[in-house]
Amino acid sequence: MNIEGVSHSTIRTVNRTGSAKDSVPTIHAHAIQSYQDLGPAGASEVTGTYDPFGKVSPTAASHTVSAPNGYDTYMPVRPGYSSTNIAIAVTDPSAEPFSSGKTKSEVVDAARNAIDARRAKMAESGEPFRPKTNEATDWYSAFGDLDRRALNAVRTDETGFFSKAEKEIAQSIMAQQQSLAMGLYNGPTRLAGTFAEMEDIDPSDHMVVGKAGALWLDQVSLEEKTTSSEWMEQRAAAQYLYENGAEQAGIKSEDLSSGFKFVDMLLQAYKELEQLGEGNELNYLPAYQQAWQMFVDQVPAEQSTSTTLFF
Repeated sequence: MNIEGVSHSTIRTVNRTGSAKDSVPTIHAHAIQSYQDLGPAGASEVTGTYDPFGKVSPTAASHTVSAPNGYDTYMPVRPGYSSTNIAIAVTDPSAEPFSSGKTKSEVVDAARNAIDARRAKMAESGEPFRPKTNEATDWYSAFGDLDRRALNAVRTDETGFFSKAEKEIAQSIMAQQQSLAMGLYNGPTRLAGTFAEMEDIDPSDHMVVGKAGALWLDQVSLEEKTTSSEWMEQRAAAQYLYENGAEQAGIKSEDLSSGFKFVDMLLQAYKELEQLGEGNELNYLPAYQQAWQMFVDQVPAEQSTSTTLFF
């Protein structure tokens, strides 16, 4: 779904079935087009946690607010709200101003309360949260306290604390963080020019973009690496993009191994499909099937209660 006033880069990876959302002939094309399934998804429902009297449960003020890093400009909010905790991930995806010191379950509870508190504040102003606003302003206003680890907790939560729409919002914001970190613009169309002036990454240089993506993804939380199928796919695609770009440029590529065997296996599957060419499907390759099995096998026990956790 396109959000009014929002511009997105286009990078798209294949899904678990081995087919892309858009039809493209090769894995290289997938990688180039892929980091943007990254367009905000539609949101039409939002749930909240309320006490028996209909009031929002209080949120614990046990988090800090990051200093602006310049990228919050591309995540506009209502007056009196902040998106700096979201934006900090663009330059430091390991930063945990919201989730530091909390267990996964505590992050889930805190995120639920923080979102509810912001939505309650919006309602009290006479302008309740709206899932569809120009430049997705209400998304950033409602989720603005959360750091990347907390967004991932929302995205992968199976407790029922978050609606499908809220999970899609979290995923879209996480995708935007990654896009901006890789030099691929994702934000208000009116600000695209300022981003181009600020960034030193040439989006047409696949080698540079891929390396930036791989190194950035390596810095996210261990929870994200072991519970997010999107992380696995994006990490393999970023490394593929880098190595393919290096090969095209006649440059010996650096070793950007992630340290996760399921990423290595998925990367192998991408390369095998590229060699096989058109008419072949990724999901039939043994390496692809092995990658997904490795990923599922290492999911923490508390995250593996549902076979639909990731898909």
